Amino acid sequence: MTRIAPLLAVLSLPVHAATKGPPCIGTEDLLAIRGSWTTHGDVPGSEGAGRSRNATNQVAARIDKLAQLFRAAYPEPRGIEAIWYRSLSATPLVASGPWAYSLNSLYKAWYCNQHLHQQLLGDETGTWAYAFVNHLGWFADSPKDFQVGGRPVLVLTRRSGDFKGLPAYGGIHNQSSNTGRRFSRTILVTRPGRSPLAPVTRKQFLEAYLAWAEAQAATFRSGMEKSTLDPARKADALRRVDEMQAKQQAPARAKLSAMAPGEAAEPAIVGSEGVFGFKDFSTEERGGRAVVQVDPAYLDRKLAPHVPQFVVVYWTWEKDVPSEAYREEFERRFDPSAVAALLDH
Repeated sequence: MTRIAPLLAVLSLPVHAATKGPPCIGTEDLLAIRGSWTTHGDVPGSEGAGRSRNATNQVAARIDKLAQLFRAAYPEPRGIEAIWYRSLSATPLVASGPWAYSLNSLYKAWYCNQHLHQQLLGDETGTWAYAFVNHLGWFADSPKDFQVGGRPVLVLTRRSGDFKGLPAYGGIHNQSSNTGRRFSRTILVTRPGRSPLAPVTRKQFLEAYLAWAEAQAATFRSGMEKSTLDPARKADALRRVDEMQAKQQAPARAKLSAMAPGEAAEPAIVGSEGVFGFKDFSTEERGGRAVVQVDPAYLDRKLAPHVPQFVVVYWTWEKDVPSEAYREEFERRFDPSAVAALLDH
């Protein structure tokens, strides 16, 4: 899937919402500032064009139920102005699959501007929470041109323990920049004991990796053979390409040839090199990332297209007092089982 650029949004608050507070020196308790929840206008998206008003209302009603759960997890903003809005359509997980849509919420923090000695409401934020319905959002990366069985693979982010009985993952928004540090976490809420994602086995991965490497080598060789290099230099360049490819593929070939049937069927978990630089398999405990594919059999085609069949909950936060307090309260109060109860309805 396409990785969307990290959101540092600039959304305007209603005219009645204050954006300037009293003078400050930096020691004030920002959590003493009472915030509020505000709703912004819908984002229609391109996938929903041509849907009837009733269909759009069905989608909106389900987003609203998720919004209630997000607000219940953070009912009284402190040092923050909370905003939520609907994204009424997104790219579906599979062609002709259930409609994809999202709940988006953002949390603008108050801070003390040390130059103006004034409490101000931030006009940008890296603190967000999302519910991606019937699509994966930022739950996984999709490496370009790497396929197993003619279908693309996905690579999950690193496992970060559990969240209320569900596997939790690190998300893609874990980074430092000139605006500070940002963190993220995500879970996948599905039907009990089932998932829209199926693991790729070690054997499947190694065979696909070698096929990809051979295709890359063939493309390079073809270009080299068509080049205008003199024959001696061309032959030397082709020899070096073959040596490089043999070295690159050696770990995968050795692993595949020595692999017992039991190991061959184990899930493929790759290390920091990802899918394109295989050296050996890793484990989730060592920070490895699982390689998976979409399982179309999970999707129930008999259900109406607006019905939620799975939900990715994804939240990010910055390293400031109001945002950290939001994250702590959200993680303490948020109930994934309440999201699961909305599935298939």
